[in-house]
Amino acid sequence: MSFLKLNSLAILVAATFFGLAAGAPAQSEPLKWKLAAGDKFEVVLIQASSADTKVGSRKTLIENSTTLKMNWDVLKVANGDATIEQSIAGISLNVNNPAIPSQAIAFDTAADEAHTKEFSKASKKLLKQIQPLIGLKFNVTMAATGEIKEVTLPPESTTVINQLPDTVRLRQLFSAPGLTEILGASAIVFPEKAIESGDSWTDEKPVTTPLGEFTRNRTYTVVGNATVDGEELIEVQMKPTLVPKETEEGEPAESAEPAKTRLDGKLISFTGSGKLLLDSDNGYLKSSSFANELKSERAYREKTIETVVKNEISMTVNKLVNEK
Repeated sequence: MSFLKLNSLAILVAATFFGLAAGAPAQSEPLKWKLAAGDKFEVVLIQASSADTKVGSRKTLIENSTTLKMNWDVLKVANGDATIEQSIAGISLNVNNPAIPSQAIAFDTAADEAHTKEFSKASKKLLKQIQPLIGLKFNVTMAATGEIKEVTLPPESTTVINQLPDTVRLRQLFSAPGLTEILGASAIVFPEKAIESGDSWTDEKPVTTPLGEFTRNRTYTVVGNATVDGEELIEVQMKPTLVPKETEEGEPAESAEPAKTRLDGKLISFTGSGKLLLDSDNGYLKSSSFANELKSERAYREKTIETVVKNEISMTVNKLVNEK
């Protein structure tokens, strides 16, 4: 998986779950964002992925990990809508390909000059391309329910984006329309009704992949209170599914002739789970963890390429002391 995909996913997940707040389930309160102007947060998101590919007796395993650090500053809250300035503080990447060691990449934007000199040629090249992203700022306006209403870039950020190399699609990804698409597609909109332990809700969104078009369903369930390191938190579990899009009105894709991509790929299975821990007293997300596994296959000459992709994502949020 490329750095671009990893980084876009990291931002997607961080923006989706940051600042989530709720009262205790027993109080039967709606889940809402609970932010105030001047709130500041440090967010660290870690993603580990692996792609295991099998062609006959041949196997290839590519593993990678990405760490994304961000600083978030709540600028204002008006009529329930919070405007959050988000800035990228650091990025580290490690991609391991045992079959082709020369393609391995490892770098950290926080590394000093002595360590940077030890990076491989490919690592130095990619580091140079993404280094301008450090410190990049953009504003996200969200409703109390979690709906993404607007994404804007200040003029200085727009200047940085326009100067990025276009070879890795960074300009498109970090433009206002690109960020709006990513954040809007991933945002969790909470039900306005009161929530108790055991209550669930589901969101549905269309997704287009190299394997075809699907409907992504995510079901969230409030488990109840959980005590972690002496803190009373609220636990919410998530279960995702991918459903093939209907080919015709009322006719599910699985009952029709299987749709094929240019690679003749098809989805075999998709499983996943997630857990969020919410600090109800201070009104923000304390941590989250998600894992999924996707199996697919495609024809290659007389053989079949079988691929298993696994993802694990964890995020921790630290609320800084307001000095005001």
